[in-house]
Amino acid sequence: MQRVWIRMLLGVAGVGLLLLTSCVQLLPLDAIITATPTLTGYAPLTVTFDSGASTGLIASRTWNFGDPASGTENLSALPWAEHTFGDDGIYTVTLHVGTAEGETDVATVQIVVLNPPPIVSLHATPFHGPAPLTVTFDLSNTVDPAGIIPAPTGSIVSFVLDFGDGTHYAGTGADLGTPIVHSYLNPEIRTATLTVLDNDGASASASVPVVAEGVIESFAAPGYDPAGLAYDGSFLWLSDWKTCLIYRVRPLDGYVVASFEAPGMPVTPLSMDASPAGIILGDPGTPGGLAWGAGALWVACLSDGKIYKVNPFVPTSDPNHVLAELENGAFDPFALTFGGGYLWVSDLGTGLIHQVDPYTGVVVSSIDAPGVAPHSVRAVDAQGIVLVAPMGLAWDNGYLWVATGSTLFKLNPVTGAVVTSVAAPGTSPFGLAYDGRYLWNADQNGSLKGRLYRMAVP
Repeated sequence: MQRVWIRMLLGVAGVGLLLLTSCVQLLPLDAIITATPTLTGYAPLTVTFDSGASTGLIASRTWNFGDPASGTENLSALPWAEHTFGDDGIYTVTLHVGTAEGETDVATVQIVVLNPPPIVSLHATPFHGPAPLTVTFDLSNTVDPAGIIPAPTGSIVSFVLDFGDGTHYAGTGADLGTPIVHSYLNPEIRTATLTVLDNDGASASASVPVVAEGVIESFAAPGYDPAGLAYDGSFLWLSDWKTCLIYRVRPLDGYVVASFEAPGMPVTPLSMDASPAGIILGDPGTPGGLAWGAGALWVACLSDGKIYKVNPFVPTSDPNHVLAELENGAFDPFALTFGGGYLWVSDLGTGLIHQVDPYTGVVVSSIDAPGVAPHSVRAVDAQGIVLVAPMGLAWDNGYLWVATGSTLFKLNPVTGAVVTSVAAPGTSPFGLAYDGRYLWNADQNGSLKGRLYRMAVP
């Protein structure tokens, strides 16, 4: 307790003397640490320490961050200080405060720095191409953020690069800077995975897809003239314009699980004055392209120019078999697919690919098909007028696969720009379907029985 005596002279001629006494209480010396933003985190962890909440007549402050590995950065005499803990561990931070009279106080706080997982970087060049495919893997940007010395000679102890084909390469941290070359001999979609381990036992992984392009396997189609192809999540659906049947096909081996007659009427499409070469129109329900979407199978009928939405799991005689009919005299549908909430339709009359509202049949937008002269697809050969249009369409995670001629193109559906392309597996590519991993193609195979191809594509 300190007493402060204050005397005030009041009045003009020494009228009186007032003695005012007051007592002022000073807080005791108390070291207090405030740490922000956190007391726990991954290395490297930067923490700001503040002594501003400490009380008493403080004349000196000394910080010790309990991190001797940081050298001179381990100490500070500032009222507040920032420190970065570069490695994992439990650090005791100490604040010493003192008065001019030699009184001292100490405060401590624990900072828990966790071992962060390594940051894994894996790049494959090229990441796709025809099989056999030779790929160079770059691992050099892999680091351990908690290491004093970054990889490749620092805290990364070991790694394993799994090529995804049953083989792998193992190395030490010193090997991360060396490119690794591997050849994929057979067509397949594989995932290469790099897993690294640091000196504190933390591990992390990164993966990249690698596509060795080509035909993985093929089956005989049920008929000689497959046209449309779709995938419902479990089975393939295949149309044949000669048998006028739609087949439910098991992808594992091509086995036909069921079939039914295609919907449609023997009416010539409004804007079609000639038949595609080899197609005999007039038979009831001559099917073209197929699509699966909105829980139903969509069928393009070449004989009446309509698109039918059907429930393929009930008999054709059931009133609920045909769920809806779309007809738009502005185009003659052939290839179909369903994606992004829309039907995508190739037009036999113009060669364009239309984005179509599946509820109204209205064309939302159109793009030119690669390999087809825009808006003019009629060509004359020895057999007469032949209409040319994309024979197959498939939706692939926001992209559009298109079969034209002997090439399968992957397009941006908004701009029509070609993203990539692969050679068709057969001589007469028609229907396309994407099952979430592989691209399927139905090919008429010349004069032989049609075939179904399962392909690895980028």
